[in-house]
Amino acid sequence: MEDKQIIKLFFARAEDALRILSERYGKTLYRIAMNILGNHHDAEETTNDTYLAIWNAIPPKEPDPLAPYVYRTGRNTALKKLEYLSAEKRNSSYNLSLDELSACLPDEDIEHIFNAQEIADSVNEFLKKDTAVNRYIFIRRYWYGDSVEDISKDLQMKSGTVSVRLNRIRTKLKEHLIKEGYYYETQTGIGSSG
Repeated sequence: MEDKQIIKLFFARAEDALRILSERYGKTLYRIAMNILGNHHDAEETTNDTYLAIWNAIPPKEPDPLAPYVYRTGRNTALKKLEYLSAEKRNSSYNLSLDELSACLPDEDIEHIFNAQEIADSVNEFLKKDTAVNRYIFIRRYWYGDSVEDISKDLQMKSGTVSVRLNRIRTKLKEHLIKEGYYYETQTGIGSSG
């Protein structure tokens, strides 16, 4: 069934819309939630919360294409759940992937100065210039929260190869963000005068 037909079912408030949505996108939604939350029960609950959020949003929204909207809604729902669950503790493998990425992203003070959308646009610009394989690895690791081992298995690469690629991508991303003016080195960092 095409996305437009699924959206029509939502507009008609047909319960089949949720069943079809689940059949088409459920496994990936669950995987995203599981990667972020690291707990089967929470991932299942978050996936169901995502279906409810989509049911409540369509109509009036009419997302085109549907898949990115569904996955973004699922990811945001899982991140809200993670924030709630880990107010005092950080133990998710998703937090580990974010920690990896944080070394090449601007400090919080800089984030307040620049619009987050501008930084996102700059990261997208950077990724468009990289190879398709590197974009795939980056998105699987930092958007979907997949483990290096899962990415390696899917690409039939060694885990070490994927880890090295991720490290190089992060280094290049940091250089790109510095060049674009979204990141600066602290006084203890490279190029400091003191």
